[in-house]
Amino acid sequence: MNAAATPGYLDDHLHLLACAAARRSVDVSDAASIPDMLALVRRAVRGRSDHGSGGDMAADAWLRAWGYDDALLVERRHPTVAELDAATADRPTVLYHITGHVAVVNTAAAHALGLAAADVLTERHDLLARVPRPDRSTTVAAVGEVLVELAASGFTACTDTTHTNDVAALELLADASAAEPSVEITAMIGCDRLDTLGDVSFGMDVTGSRAAAAAQGQGCVRVGHVKVMPPHDDEGVVAEMVAVARDRGFPVAVHAMDIDTLQATLDALEAQPPSHPEPGRPEPDRIEHCALALPEQLDRIARLGIAVVTQPSFVTRRAQKYQEQLSAIEQGWLWPLASLVRRGIRVTFSSDAPTVPADPQEWIEAATSRTLAPAERVDHTTARRLCQRG
Repeated sequence: MNAAATPGYLDDHLHLLACAAARRSVDVSDAASIPDMLALVRRAVRGRSDHGSGGDMAADAWLRAWGYDDALLVERRHPTVAELDAATADRPTVLYHITGHVAVVNTAAAHALGLAAADVLTERHDLLARVPRPDRSTTVAAVGEVLVELAASGFTACTDTTHTNDVAALELLADASAAEPSVEITAMIGCDRLDTLGDVSFGMDVTGSRAAAAAQGQGCVRVGHVKVMPPHDDEGVVAEMVAVARDRGFPVAVHAMDIDTLQATLDALEAQPPSHPEPGRPEPDRIEHCALALPEQLDRIARLGIAVVTQPSFVTRRAQKYQEQLSAIEQGWLWPLASLVRRGIRVTFSSDAPTVPADPQEWIEAATSRTLAPAERVDHTTARRLCQRG
């Protein structure tokens, strides 16, 4: 988070709790190979020889490492459980992919979690949620530090788009917001967590705890869209998830990284248009990422009035991966930007932090000078506008 301190920046898609967790993890994001990465993990294990006094389900007994990308490692694969075991011995360890959607657990961690065997876990947020975490006050303080850094980089607003957010998570973020109230937080709610909101609805404020308010002032977050995170192997449930949100009167924000998921999303949103009985212009549904899109899909996004929140840095930071894994034709559909702007689609930039730093200068550079699909570049003035609050 090292952008020049220019007021008015908006990071419209990040994960504050994950940013806080990354700060207290072993950072392996610069490792070029599996041996290099495991050397960092092994060094951390040696540096934390005391497993703590709370047993193998105490937070201080565990080692959390974060930041590898299998597609960018020399081996082009995830580390195996055996390799992780050799580096960590009997310390329960979770090694997180840079996206946060994949993790490798060692045998000790699998045993503590009640698994029959350790494995590479894909989209198993239900299981990873059982990994011990620091206490609430420690987490609140860590999120507060993230917000202070955002403010120092010129951000005045952010949107937490975590699909596992429930009302307790929103209250925690509200407590943390008191540490840096100049950064306004909007927080999405997970589609399967709507029942935790009670009678709180879209656009309302959730406040923090009375104890935190007494200590450092009242914090709050605005309740945002319902986050729809389709299972990685079943786009067909998108329509069901949209229906759940519609029943509660919420707009949706759908995670769409590929053409098939985007198609299912557009079908669902067209079949179930939002109902807006209140006067004034409603806040539109959102597509998060829009990493691959056909021209006809972009036309449809424009016709349906859907907004797109995208991450320009991905196309430069992952250029090697895209060049290796996508055909020349697919590369032309990659992370559209100029095509969105030309169609009059509402676009905002974001980081997806901690996956990519919250650095508007990097976003602008990527958006104006990308080498993959260069026809999707935009000019500097447009790029800066898409970083700022509308």
